[in-house]
Amino acid sequence: MKRIEREKVIRNAYRSTILALTICCFFLGTVLVIHEAAREYEVNVLEEQLEAKGVVQNDEGLFSNVQLFLPEEIYVASGVTLELYNSQISSLGERIGSYNVKWTCAVGKNMYRKFSITGTEELTGSYPLIFTIFDDNGAQVATASSELKIVPAVKDSFSLLVIGDSLSCDTATYERLNELTDNQIVYMGTRGVGGSLTEARRGFSAADYLSRTGYTMEEPEEEVHPFFNEETEEFDWGYYKETTGFEPDAAEVFLGTNGLAEDPVENGNNIVRIVENIHETDPELPVYLVHTLYPANQDGIGSWSNQDGYALYGDRYKLEEDRKIFDLMMYLEEELKEEKNLFFVPAGMCHDSANNFDTQTVPLSPHSKEMMEVPTNAVHPGRAGYRQIADCLYSVICGTKAKWEQ
Repeated sequence: MKRIEREKVIRNAYRSTILALTICCFFLGTVLVIHEAAREYEVNVLEEQLEAKGVVQNDEGLFSNVQLFLPEEIYVASGVTLELYNSQISSLGERIGSYNVKWTCAVGKNMYRKFSITGTEELTGSYPLIFTIFDDNGAQVATASSELKIVPAVKDSFSLLVIGDSLSCDTATYERLNELTDNQIVYMGTRGVGGSLTEARRGFSAADYLSRTGYTMEEPEEEVHPFFNEETEEFDWGYYKETTGFEPDAAEVFLGTNGLAEDPVENGNNIVRIVENIHETDPELPVYLVHTLYPANQDGIGSWSNQDGYALYGDRYKLEEDRKIFDLMMYLEEELKEEKNLFFVPAGMCHDSANNFDTQTVPLSPHSKEMMEVPTNAVHPGRAGYRQIADCLYSVICGTKAKWEQ
């Protein structure tokens, strides 16, 4: 009898234990469900806050729609000051001012809106360069890196043929290049900019160079540009060399502003076709592809007009135009990353678009005595801007010339 009662007690204790464990599991499960719901709510709130800032978290814990771009290598020639502007290496444009950013490098200056470095013989060498964006809580939003290379100045003579638009039509660029090289560059082309020969045409796009396009904006006028082969009806580098007799040591392609669009594919593909056509004839010819410039501020974009007072960029705004430049730069870098003897010139990210456009003084409002400075042009910089482009091009040439002389 005692054994039966003892077994009954054990069974009751076992049932009580199972019931208690079941209750505990249910309670813990409820707590976990509530905790998970709370966590999901917090995550949703955080994602909404991030989306409001224009960023979305991806699987790696960074933020997928904040894009940064730095070339694998950035060259700085001895004697030149090169600057990288925060808003011009990011898809955020000027909105990057809402974030916290820093440049990390053993040399140079980590400044508020840029990284600045002056090349010297003593600093010649390679340095890791890192750019990082943080949110207000100190969390990393995005990062990009490059190898900063400070290189010796090049003074050797070489010939250069420039294919470009109006951004290649200012004498300040060539004057600065001549200053840096002690007048050792021999310029080639059928047109002239000051005392330098070029193939630069105002208003021309890459599409114009690929088609039967005439030129009437300057003397001498042309029924069709000299790169167009009437028999094949296409851009033909071999035909150009044969008919002009030019044999340059290097070519520069500086296009993109004309033909700029939200979708970079058509404009980008036209530029790619020009580069590839050159290399079909001259596979060893070094080609320097210059990324086009970011425009002036919104005052410059919105008030830019022709001589009759008609708005040229009346329906455009700064972020949209900046994104077009950024996307074209990214597209060209991706499409041409395997092209041999091609060297990108990051003029777009190294040109001070905030300060390099000429301005005029106008009243703050029609009857105001207070005045403000407004850019007079949205696309073409002043003299300082063209000299800054030359510094960037010269630095890349100094860093790469040994590769195409081998």
